[in-house]
Amino acid sequence: PCALPGPFAMNVLFTAGTQFPFARMARAVERVAERRPEWRLVFQAGPGASGSALPVCSSAHAAVKAAPMFPQEEFEALFQQADLVVTHAGMGNLLLCLERAKPFFMLPRLASLKEHRNDHQRDTAEAISARYGVPAFYEVAPLVEAILGVRKEALPAFELRDAIERERSAFAKRLNSLVESL
Repeated sequence: PCALPGPFAMNVLFTAGTQFPFARMARAVERVAERRPEWRLVFQAGPGASGSALPVCSSAHAAVKAAPMFPQEEFEALFQQADLVVTHAGMGNLLLCLERAKPFFMLPRLASLKEHRNDHQRDTAEAISARYGVPAFYEVAPLVEAILGVRKEALPAFELRDAIERERSAFAKRLNSLVESL
């Protein structure tokens, strides 16, 4: 297992979701760890993750904590501590980040790479990106460069919680209006 030494300049949580391992995400974790060994990187790799779906832990990766799955309570604590979340484009993680206004980047699983059955994650990432301005990446190298370019003190100020609340309120009004008209 990888060790987690002292204080960190940046805390980044990578999460591949709860269905499948995600080797491409593991490569992103490795590349960030190689270039920012002082950062704390946590990777929930997906159930059954092993081999290429887990980052290789070397001395350059000393600040990586990786596991197929973390218990819910531990995942919640890791999520709270994260300055940035890097997630696949699964609805559970996306909604969690949006509702808690947590800065995040998306790396959707792609059917062309046999990471999923179809490209619904690409479609979801495109929709979230268009609606909320959250960056979506389809290749590891640009994702890694974007992560490396993030500064803790200048994280994107996603005003997502307010936007979502406004949308929910408007939807509730439309729904109430519709119900009352029946």
